[in-house]
Amino acid sequence: MKKIILPVLFVLAGLFPAKAQVTGLSGWNIFIDPGHSQNENVGVYGYSEAKKTVRVALALRDYLLNETDIDTVYLSRTNDQQNVSLTQRTNLANSLGAAWFHSIHSDASSNQNTNTTLLLHGGWRKNGQTVEKTPHGGKAMSDIMIDILTRGYRTGTRGNYADRTFYEGFPENHDRQYPYLHVNRESTMPSELSEAGFHTSTVQNTRNMNDDWKKLEARTMFWTFLQYHNAARPYVGIATGYITDIETNIPINGATVTIDGKSYTTDTYESLFHLYSTDPDQLHNGFYYIENLSGENLDMIVSAPGYISDTLTVSISDTFFTFKDVALVSSIPPAVISSSFELSDSLYPGKDNIFLNFNRKMNKDSVKANLIIEPSAFLTFTWANGDKSLLIGTDSLDYSQDYTLKILPGATDLYGNLFDGNNDGLGGDTLVINFRTKVLDQNPPVIVDFYPSASDTVDLEPIIRINFDEEINLTGISSRLKLIKVSDQSQISGAIRHYVIDRKSVVHFFPSQKLEPAEDYQFKIFAGIKDFLGNTNLQDTVINLTSSSYDYDVTAIDNFENGIGNWWQPSESGSTTGLLSSETVLNTNITNLLSSSSNSMQINYKWDPAASAWLLRGYLSGGVPREILFDKNYIIQVYVFGDGSKNKFRFALDDAVPPGSTHEVSPWYTIDWLGWKLVSWDMSKGETGTWLGDGSLDGMLRFDSFQLTFDQAEDVQEGSIYLDDLRAVKKFLVTSVNEHDNTVP
Repeated sequence: MKKIILPVLFVLAGLFPAKAQVTGLSGWNIFIDPGHSQNENVGVYGYSEAKKTVRVALALRDYLLNETDIDTVYLSRTNDQQNVSLTQRTNLANSLGAAWFHSIHSDASSNQNTNTTLLLHGGWRKNGQTVEKTPHGGKAMSDIMIDILTRGYRTGTRGNYADRTFYEGFPENHDRQYPYLHVNRESTMPSELSEAGFHTSTVQNTRNMNDDWKKLEARTMFWTFLQYHNAARPYVGIATGYITDIETNIPINGATVTIDGKSYTTDTYESLFHLYSTDPDQLHNGFYYIENLSGENLDMIVSAPGYISDTLTVSISDTFFTFKDVALVSSIPPAVISSSFELSDSLYPGKDNIFLNFNRKMNKDSVKANLIIEPSAFLTFTWANGDKSLLIGTDSLDYSQDYTLKILPGATDLYGNLFDGNNDGLGGDTLVINFRTKVLDQNPPVIVDFYPSASDTVDLEPIIRINFDEEINLTGISSRLKLIKVSDQSQISGAIRHYVIDRKSVVHFFPSQKLEPAEDYQFKIFAGIKDFLGNTNLQDTVINLTSSSYDYDVTAIDNFENGIGNWWQPSESGSTTGLLSSETVLNTNITNLLSSSSNSMQINYKWDPAASAWLLRGYLSGGVPREILFDKNYIIQVYVFGDGSKNKFRFALDDAVPPGSTHEVSPWYTIDWLGWKLVSWDMSKGETGTWLGDGSLDGMLRFDSFQLTFDQAEDVQEGSIYLDDLRAVKKFLVTSVNEHDNTVP
């Protein structure tokens, strides 16, 4: 017979010698349950809830044993190897006759900015009242813990709830008259479950990685149990907080905090973060934690490589954590790190506004006082990006003229550091820029692209886009753009949106009504469009268009009107590679007016040209959009505001949902357009790309991600695209805008 070896599920901590500094817990015991097992519930950047909770539990056990007269502390698991089910946890606690059950957890959300605390005790609604499970006590303990835990975490809270009311609301009566959570429902003693912050928070989970952060959480629970038993809290003497960059608010790695001769160095890539990232600059927490302090007006010295040290005074609390956050000033001198022209060029062929981007927030008055141009000319100054970017207006400069622009070393950043003109890392020298203004432009604006093409059959709800070779003057533009139905010469009204990208105008026309099917239309661009020098286009342009005989039945996947909380940052996907930086943000300016959209998703990217492979994966992680299923008879569409980079874009789907899912992708689409365009993948044609699947769409499908890749030949290394109204559609034949039959081509 095969011998079965069961894992050790708990430690009878009462077997260890107890250092009974605090009295009042004698005769009491507790079953501490670190939630989940092994490496379950991996959070952002790869650190799991399960690994955090077991270490909090071990620290809490040690505090109870070493600092109180408690009888026994039980643990449901003590390491990362044990795999303990919910039933094993509650069965063990019940069989031991434990006096109390506390389950330690952290929370999760698709929104990486969400970070709050929550306590859940067993309870439900009956006859309009909330009923607590018997035996009582979980609510009272949770009332204490939610306060102490939240103050220790220094974050918001969702409060303390009976578990069934939290998940099912506050009706007159719940259908199920018992606790919602297994650990509250099946345990026979008072119980509660704590959700301490979100392991899906980019801020919180880097703190969770730190061993002393877990001690901080354990302390809040330890103090909770003491207060519940009316036991005196022992002297605390703990100073803690965050060390950050005063300008960026980014926590500083490797900062050293010294108080009363005791020092603490914040986590670094080498000491910790290399376990969770290959990018040395990605992860930070700036967290310090110094114990065994006492006294008032102690000197606190904070230093970090590349920063000016700071000395301040701190008084240590004897009843709670002493929080002291410090923002350090970088010692790197201010310098120009990029501009609207190459600083190495002796001539700049342009008479455009000059952009200077600094590495530091600048003292604006000092820059203006120390910026000169020769020959002398009147300049205007506009600051942006938190006083780190300067736009210099050059309207007064002459054409075809050599100029020298200088910033003298008297310019300073916001903190008094002298300007570094030659970027050698030392302040106190002059920046010199020589440039030549362009020849006077005497050419009118020229249309360089029109979408949709005159050779295409256009959708019944088209976006019409006109790209010019320069920025145009918008005065009178609405009277010079007309969409006409040829058969009766009626005009289709619409909205006009204008964007200037790389000093070129991109004009969009959004019709306010659907086109009639299978009709001829003309888009007319009348003469009189001017640039800002008064050069005027003197010829009409007419684009002939034919509308489609088909419309779309639309299944919306995500229109981004509720934000982008369901989408991961590209760096969070293990498939993302070959990027120096990437970011997904919500954009409220560049949107699809066909759907009256107020939000789009903006993807910013910067490729690493030295990499061997490039993929940006914008993953749809959850929420309602993740639940929408469709099959290969659909067309996947999204409106893409392209950047003209000629990098490539595609869709990725989960195939064979739910069991045995794999990933299939569309072909790549080259982003050779500037402005809005509807990108469509007609899956019924069987065209797929190559990624993780077998190239065949085999079952039910759901959306996985947007993907981008780098085109080495074009070498456009950074840019932004915008996405709006992701959807799955089916085509149907129409005879007018008001009727159709469901014949699919």
